[in-house]
Amino acid sequence: MGIDLSLNQLRAFHFAANCGSISRAAEKLFITQPAVSAQVKALEVKYGAKLFVRGQKGLELTDCGARLHEITQRIFGLVEEADELLSHPESALPKLLKIGSTKTLVRYLLARDIPRFRESFPKIQIQVNEGSSSDMVLGVLENRNELAIVGRVDYDASLKIIPFIRDELVLLSAPGHRLCRKGTVSIRDLTGENLILREIGSGTRRVIEAALTARGIVPSVFIETGNVDFIRELVKMGKAVTILARMGVDRDIATGSLLDLPLREGPFLMHIDVVVRRDKKLSRTAEDFLKVLLAGRRADNKSQRSPVFDNNSYVTPPSSH
Repeated sequence: MGIDLSLNQLRAFHFAANCGSISRAAEKLFITQPAVSAQVKALEVKYGAKLFVRGQKGLELTDCGARLHEITQRIFGLVEEADELLSHPESALPKLLKIGSTKTLVRYLLARDIPRFRESFPKIQIQVNEGSSSDMVLGVLENRNELAIVGRVDYDASLKIIPFIRDELVLLSAPGHRLCRKGTVSIRDLTGENLILREIGSGTRRVIEAALTARGIVPSVFIETGNVDFIRELVKMGKAVTILARMGVDRDIATGSLLDLPLREGPFLMHIDVVVRRDKKLSRTAEDFLKVLLAGRRADNKSQRSPVFDNNSYVTPPSSH
């Protein structure tokens, strides 16, 4: 059964209830006073419900009228929202920025940058998706993320790469591990060691494998995982060694729970990039976020914080994969 409820009759009732007067409601609606009275009367007759009574101070709502007025406030509030949306679609639509990044970068970089951004743009909603660098780059290609902040991996030619920062990769062990006695460690000393590495697809893994392959070393990787906390704890127990980005282990090194072992062939640097689609114009929201991101890194450089801001220009991927 359909609902035969007149929106015009509801509007006349709503304005009369708001104004407490038929004549003032007519002025607001730009129609005659008899027209407002007729609409309200028709609504009352149709449903057999008394909505107003004449009081000493003018129109007063009955109990039924008061409950209906609560409903019409919601109805015409939504009508106003719909009008605002259709009249100004860009400003009325909620803005959502989808960002992809790795767990380490989210914790140690974006945890500072997102609050900086929200100070200037408090109404912007931000959705952060986490995963390996390769997965987050794929998210940009598939339009699941508008931009990604990732460790450098092999990029598709359809992407624009904005160099962001670079961080040193450090060899880590527990105090008392046999490698500690060597002073300076060679990459070749890792042969036969229990080595925990980040998962395939991470920027860290890419740099390490390139360094090992260049020296003909096949690492004895007995665990690989994207869980950096798990890696750190296992290494602290003396069960293995690992190579991780310094930004995620600075506190462990400072407290002495992990040791940073000097690498003879180092330093090994991981480049961290902002990745966007080349064929798609960034939204204004994404452009504003990128400005905040880059400004924050320049400020960190001036205060001599690490990691180091990369001042290179755009990187063009060499080929399509």
